[in-house]
Amino acid sequence: MFNWLFGKKQKQLTKFEYYEKWDFYGLLDDLHIAEEMLKNKNSGYSGEFDSVEQFREALEDEIDWIEYNNKTDLTQIHQWFLPTGVWDDFAGPDGLELGNRISKRTSKWIKGTAEERKRQ
Repeated sequence: MFNWLFGKKQKQLTKFEYYEKWDFYGLLDDLHIAEEMLKNKNSGYSGEFDSVEQFREALEDEIDWIEYNNKTDLTQIHQWFLPTGVWDDFAGPDGLELGNRISKRTSKWIKGTAEERKRQ
């Protein structure tokens, strides 16, 4: 108990260190690749979106919110890139590896940030 009260506190990570720890920059790179990949698609359908253009616009908006408005809630992107999610509907087999990478990174981010909040 004494150590808990008076023990050495963990060093707070800078925002850059925190993002590096959870591979946030790698995720952003992959999201931009996904965005470019969708520009080359012109057909497809998903239950949530009527067209690939509609999905691409929604993805671009989410990326902008993350990059320029400091949004770190990746729930929507996580759902889109889950296996058999919206991404798979539009990207098909060509985007399988990229979609899996994004899904793993968003899962890691969501799980990691939840654990960090518990510790605080």
